[in-house]
Amino acid sequence: MIKRLPSLYGFLIALGLLLQGQPAFAQPAQNGMGIISVPLANVRSEPEPKAPIVTQVLLADEVRILEKLDYRYRIAIPNQGDREGWIHQEAVLLPRDNGKTFFASDRQRIVIAAPKTPALIIDRTGNHVISLYAGTRLPVAAKTAEGYKVQFPDHTLAIIPEADVMPVKPRNPVFEDIAPAEIARTAQKFKGVRYLSGGITAQGIDTRGLIYTVYRVHGIDLTMDPDALRSKLTRVPKKELEPGDVLAFYGEGLGLYVANGQFLHVPRKTTVQTGGVHDRRYAKALQFGLRVLGPDPAQKKLPAEMTADEILVAQSYAAGMPLPRRIVFWAERFIGTPYDPDPLGLYVRSNRIVTDEMADCMYLTFRAVELARSATPGEAVEQALDLRFRTKGTLRDGIVENYNERFDYGEDMVWSGKWGRNITADLGAVRTIPGSRGKETVDMLPKAALATRTLQKQLQDGDVIYWVKDPKKRVVEEIVAHLSFVHVKNNKAYLIHASGSKDSATRKGGGAVKEVPFSDYVRDMKFVGALVTRLEQ
Repeated sequence: MIKRLPSLYGFLIALGLLLQGQPAFAQPAQNGMGIISVPLANVRSEPEPKAPIVTQVLLADEVRILEKLDYRYRIAIPNQGDREGWIHQEAVLLPRDNGKTFFASDRQRIVIAAPKTPALIIDRTGNHVISLYAGTRLPVAAKTAEGYKVQFPDHTLAIIPEADVMPVKPRNPVFEDIAPAEIARTAQKFKGVRYLSGGITAQGIDTRGLIYTVYRVHGIDLTMDPDALRSKLTRVPKKELEPGDVLAFYGEGLGLYVANGQFLHVPRKTTVQTGGVHDRRYAKALQFGLRVLGPDPAQKKLPAEMTADEILVAQSYAAGMPLPRRIVFWAERFIGTPYDPDPLGLYVRSNRIVTDEMADCMYLTFRAVELARSATPGEAVEQALDLRFRTKGTLRDGIVENYNERFDYGEDMVWSGKWGRNITADLGAVRTIPGSRGKETVDMLPKAALATRTLQKQLQDGDVIYWVKDPKKRVVEEIVAHLSFVHVKNNKAYLIHASGSKDSATRKGGGAVKEVPFSDYVRDMKFVGALVTRLEQ
């Protein structure tokens, strides 16, 4: 039976009865395409009114008609991984054009982002209000002062409050642009919604439905089958969970991680509520996380594996971000790149600009900023000729002729002014230590200051950290011995850096680019402090 709500005023019945009077729609046909024409409809396991609900569908969902029995259709739901079940025929319209007009790709669409929102129906019978639910996607007829005027599958028009919707944006096929925190914020809106097996809305929901609906709001259609989720998504260990990760418990249990050790789930006969991954009840049952956000694994290439065209696509995608975020975007792309063990650096040894196959800390810093500050791979090379040198680099036949004029040490980058504003003294109380190579003293942030939460909260995406060596342990009079980038996630600072060692007479060098919590790095480091620069737009 169609799910009926008190606020619909019989509108669902009216929509069903209109089915036969609409000349734009054909008579029911097996194996045809249909569009859900009511705000919410139950899909049952059998063609019986009291059969268990396997899932639900929303207004304007596309379905495929597989079979007709009396007044019910057996359908498959494409945006739920072709999940099948039985539905009342009055909940489905069958368009003559197979939905080409209603689902035309050039139509602007919105998705309802609030758990439930009022829709003011505008028709010949007079204006009245019905409820629509999170995840409902509708084409826009016009933008008005009252909100968005949207079109239903039967051509009915309705006004939806602007505050309750988001524009539907095409997903980038290579790079994800949804922040994990957005997924968590949307999920939190459902706290307190009652449990309903197979439910996907604020009228009633289960954990699978919660995960499905929250991601659908943000343009991602997930299967609701736990086995399929486990096989298709990337597994992450418990200690690396991020907001939006799906939690897999032993059996078929699921949860949605929101932050700080907390997750949402819907225990039977209760409501959407918070659990703790470290609580005795759940800690041993939790197997791992399943990551939805991020590039498709097949597309998640390291820069060394990307063609020039793919780098151009990435630069075009990142162009709308602020410069600090673009820097982090490119630094993240290098995570997993092997560490360059060459004491001189492969890029210097081979006199090339691009040696993405390996990276040491200085090359990672150079290359991420160069790619972030340019619109094309060619412009990135031009950036390199400026940013890596005290003067300016020169190329002949693709080979750098004057790497002897490059910045040998990180401190030279700081003093040059090319690498952003020196914000060391802005972040906290500095300590003065002996300088070298023409600089009598250097002001740096000591380890104790770097370890404080107050300082770490001031760090921003893309800040460059220059780690200062103990003056007593200087070998070639360098002040800075290591470089890294700040990445802020969920209000916590992380470091992206090329972590490893150079080849020596007694030991083979190696390592990789990785990301680590800033606080952990400071706690375990052997450096005495750091300098910080900030590259601004």
